[in-house]
Amino acid sequence: MPEHDLSALMERIRPALMAFFVRRLSDPLQAEDLIQDLFIRMATMTGPATNNPEGYIFQAAANLLRDNYRREATRSRYLQSRAGDPDLAIDPIDAERLLSARQSVGCVARTLGGLPDRTRQIFILYRLEGMQRKAIADAFGISVSAVEKHIANAMRALLADMGDSQ
Repeated sequence: MPEHDLSALMERIRPALMAFFVRRLSDPLQAEDLIQDLFIRMATMTGPATNNPEGYIFQAAANLLRDNYRREATRSRYLQSRAGDPDLAIDPIDAERLLSARQSVGCVARTLGGLPDRTRQIFILYRLEGMQRKAIADAFGISVSAVEKHIANAMRALLADMGDSQ
């Protein structure tokens, strides 16, 4: 089916699809997601055209709904099986842990901000960007040993500041 025909068809049939999904799911947001999934499937579909595109779309919608029910049932069973095991329980984030984490991030940011520019850049490239020491050395035109010294200086500063804050 040509793209412009599919677009016109989907625009015309969209309200009926929305009613179809909302009636069965009682959740307009989930219905929107399923309509989007259906549009994507239809747009990427390869194969022979059908004589009854509306019927084909509603059959595809019914199949998508069935897949959604299966996925939700599987997810529900999985969550129920994990609920009985305290070792697998999800640890909720409480306000104290959140505040502590924010303070730690703030401390790290202040410490990195206080480092010399080159040391800070090298440390960020190494620790946060995952660059190899050799690649950093080549980029800055220094030796690998100098890169290691910059990283060590940054680590010492971070450890010192983290120790002071605790």
